[in-house]
Amino acid sequence: MQFHKAIIRLGGVALMSNLAENLFVHMRAVRAVTMTQDNRAQRSVVDHRNIIAALAAHDADLAEQLVREHTLGLAAHVERFLNLSHEAEAVGKGQ
Repeated sequence: MQFHKAIIRLGGVALMSNLAENLFVHMRAVRAVTMTQDNRAQRSVVDHRNIIAALAAHDADLAEQLVREHTLGLAAHVERFLNLSHEAEAVGKGQ
């Protein structure tokens, strides 16, 4: 979480930092579950290191691409998790 907050702060837009802070509060529960699945935590560490390397190299295009891929990958993972949860719930209710 600190990594994401730092990246957002580096953007220098206070409104974005405030909005993100509020979102992170709500995302803690989802993150706690999804980070234990499909080796997601280790994959996130690799993603973060690659983003940091791109930033250190002043390669904004690569950093943007890596952030986008990381974000969309996490979104897809959470969506799969939520779909599986809903399917399991429906099976449990006999639907």
